[in-house]
Amino acid sequence: MSDHGEEHGEGGGSHGGSHGGGHGGGGHAEGEHEGAPEWLISFADMVMLIMGFFVIMLAMNMGPKTTAVQGGEPGESNVSPAAPDMMDLVIALREGFNNKFDINSTRPEDQPFLRRIKERMGGPARDDAPSGKAPSVQSLNRGDSAKPTAVITFDDRSALLTSAARQTLNEAAAKFGGQRYVIEVRGHVSPFESMRQEQTARQLSYERAMAAATLLAEAGIEWELLRIVSCGAADRVVGRTFDRMEDRSNQRVELIITNELAAPDVYSAPSKAEQAAAPE
Repeated sequence: MSDHGEEHGEGGGSHGGSHGGGHGGGGHAEGEHEGAPEWLISFADMVMLIMGFFVIMLAMNMGPKTTAVQGGEPGESNVSPAAPDMMDLVIALREGFNNKFDINSTRPEDQPFLRRIKERMGGPARDDAPSGKAPSVQSLNRGDSAKPTAVITFDDRSALLTSAARQTLNEAAAKFGGQRYVIEVRGHVSPFESMRQEQTARQLSYERAMAAATLLAEAGIEWELLRIVSCGAADRVVGRTFDRMEDRSNQRVELIITNELAAPDVYSAPSKAEQAAAPE
């Protein structure tokens, strides 16, 4: 009887072990199939990349600010002007994420990048110059004819000066006063306005240049110093583009102080200094 009970116990243990082992094995097999789906892992990787990008942007904006002792104004971002490649990278990244810099932004940390954008569009911006459409000032340094010293923009197919354009021209006239260098007033149109009609493009660009020159003359600049140039759509700030807003950047008048001195007026009376220097 005891032998039978032992056999039964052993059998029961064997059965229980077999049964428990079977269930344990089945549970282990189920665990192997559990886990996150592949799309969730890919999504997490993308989130990490985006977070890393914004961490880099935050680190670039958290640099030390310049002070009056360092040669800058408090609150101005300390971005080195000698690192245009890094600025171009940041600008390209912002454009890639459809988060372009606002050209009308007044945030101090955006100003170095806005100056870089303006430099790529038509020349470097300086501090001692009239304000323009861009938040940074426009250069008035005398130089060669490759870089504009002030830029005035126009509406589509129009030669009328806006209030902002008049302000820029008046400020430019105040800076130009007292010098005898020839000032080129170059009128331009966009390809959208010209529509491959060269005569129309030249006429509109001439009217724009003439409107700007007339206001400069009214502000005190002598006509002898002004040289009207009609460029049509030949000299573009933005090349071939399908973006209408970018194409409007070509609708402009550029003021350029050349290295060429204006010829003296042969009919004007000689100055006292010239009379004193003249031989008897």
